[in-house]
Amino acid sequence: MFNASTRQNIIPAPPITYAAGQTLTSVLPKVGLLKRVILLFSGTLTVTLGGGTAVLGAEAPWSLLTRLRLTANGNTAIFDMTGWGAMISSLFTAYGFAGFGGRPRIVDSATVPGPAATAFSAVNFSSCVSAGANNWLFGFEIPLGLADDWRDPVGLILAAAPDTVLQVEATFGSTLFSLTAARTTPITVTGAATATLTGTLTPFVEFFTIPRSQADYPDLSRIHTWSELGPQSITGNGDQQVVVPRGNTIARIVHDVWTNTLPDGTNVSALQLKFNQNEIPYNLSRQLMAYIQRERMVRDLPDGVYVLDLWNPGAPRDAVNTLLLNDLTSVLTLGGATIAGTSDIRTFLEQVIKLSGPAGGSA
Repeated sequence: MFNASTRQNIIPAPPITYAAGQTLTSVLPKVGLLKRVILLFSGTLTVTLGGGTAVLGAEAPWSLLTRLRLTANGNTAIFDMTGWGAMISSLFTAYGFAGFGGRPRIVDSATVPGPAATAFSAVNFSSCVSAGANNWLFGFEIPLGLADDWRDPVGLILAAAPDTVLQVEATFGSTLFSLTAARTTPITVTGAATATLTGTLTPFVEFFTIPRSQADYPDLSRIHTWSELGPQSITGNGDQQVVVPRGNTIARIVHDVWTNTLPDGTNVSALQLKFNQNEIPYNLSRQLMAYIQRERMVRDLPDGVYVLDLWNPGAPRDAVNTLLLNDLTSVLTLGGATIAGTSDIRTFLEQVIKLSGPAGGSA
């Protein structure tokens, strides 16, 4: 009985100081069974307009990070996403698995609709670009455990193992502001406007104490991962086929579609999942996708984001074991879009990987 034999702990790990264009690390403490890592950025953005203007980029402030990774022993990536991808994966964590509705990670706006109850307070989120000093506060989550209720979790990592070093790797973009809008640039300016940023990214580690009896251990034979594919170029309207790599169990497939240098929330009319070329267990319209998303997660997704959610009820019944398939393809039907500028698909894969031994080494 794991839940009756352990307790939750949350402690900070060494902070990472913002440095443009640098990849910096925080080695996580060797404690217990790792459940998740929450990363909170706190900083000050100073804007000097000089007669110009400054606005947030399309994926700011999360685009401040071009890569966020959790690695084991320096070479095995458990979590490997862009900053924007990390924000998207955070939308599906924890309560989304337990079926109680996802917790918001982003503020509601014209391009990110949702119920008013999901708005953030200034304590949790701030990313203003007004003249002078602005607080920048935002966060990510690296999820590992796949249950957030009464069930024993799957995907915990034995962080206390002597032969395992877990570390967060944060890569900050080399360009903080630019005269040319780009989704990888946090701030777009005009004229002589400039911006400087100072701040820290602090990991907070949630873990469970190790049960005294090994009989009370949870399942340590599987790890929970997120990874990012693409971008895959869009060259024209019609069916866009994204081949999903085989080898593991797929829990979610999330697509982020851009056309004409903007997120495309209107021109994807359908999303299919194909097994073995001709078996189609999912054939969803855009309206149905939006309906299911609101029902399950109590909010809409950002414009251009479409999901095949195979694990939402918290049970693995509909997750796809790709080893049993010859091929797995996700097909988005695109029509009426202007194919120019940045037109592509980024795909975020949530997977469960079966290991030959316990995750994170041995106690």
